[in-house]
Amino acid sequence: MKLFKRVTIIGLGLIGGSLGLAIKKAGLAKEVIGVSRRMSTIRGAKAIRAVDSATLDIKKSVEGSDLVILTAPVLTIINIAKKIAGCLKKGAIVIDAGSTKKTIVSKIEAAFPKTVYFVGSHPIAGSERSGVTSADKDLFKGAYCILTKSARTHAESIARIKKFWEALGMKVEIMSPDDHDETVSRLSHLPHAIAVALSNTCAKCDLRMAAGGFKDTTRISSGAPELWKDIFTTNRKNIIKDIVKYKKELSKIEKALRNNKDAELLRLLRKAKSIRDSI
Repeated sequence: MKLFKRVTIIGLGLIGGSLGLAIKKAGLAKEVIGVSRRMSTIRGAKAIRAVDSATLDIKKSVEGSDLVILTAPVLTIINIAKKIAGCLKKGAIVIDAGSTKKTIVSKIEAAFPKTVYFVGSHPIAGSERSGVTSADKDLFKGAYCILTKSARTHAESIARIKKFWEALGMKVEIMSPDDHDETVSRLSHLPHAIAVALSNTCAKCDLRMAAGGFKDTTRISSGAPELWKDIFTTNRKNIIKDIVKYKKELSKIEKALRNNKDAELLRLLRKAKSIRDSI
């Protein structure tokens, strides 16, 4: 089921490489073009057949493409979009894979001509691993993808992109950029901040004895720091608000321990178990 003739993926890391593999597996495009800043990455993408061809030239890569996918850190996504704005053909659709949306959507919509359609996308799939060598054709299967709808969103384009992500095996939700950023702050960005804080708290411990609990809880702190710096700074207000809420919950455990309130401690533990078991 070919939805597009030519697709360009800018950024051939884990997400970009996995997208190339998944698009080709599902037969969603006649041609997949990859773009990277490094020839070594291009060679890697070609070796695993994530792309049909690849280039270092961002502007040339999007000429004639029906769909352009931007996979990079949040602020880099915005800079790339501004660079290619004048090179896109009339009717082209541009999507991204960024983890925050309000800043991306507002900046890119302001930069694009009205004849080009942007649909903010966030496939909630990934790994602590990075690079095209970690690409997985099944990375998106069964996961959620959030599409954002603004006053400028083109109805036909968002419907087409919904079909695209669903064809990759994703469950698609549509919401506003503001609602997206509030939701992922609680479910993704706060957990990452907690994992970072825990890793830093235990930095001087004898980590050679760390077992499943510590490893599972801190796994995501191995994610690319540069990427997460952009995520945190572009969703600053929501993350700060959720850190405050988290500190209040943590203080409840501290208070129960200080005051020897075992019944309250047990209540908190049982409540958490019930919430986690419901997932």
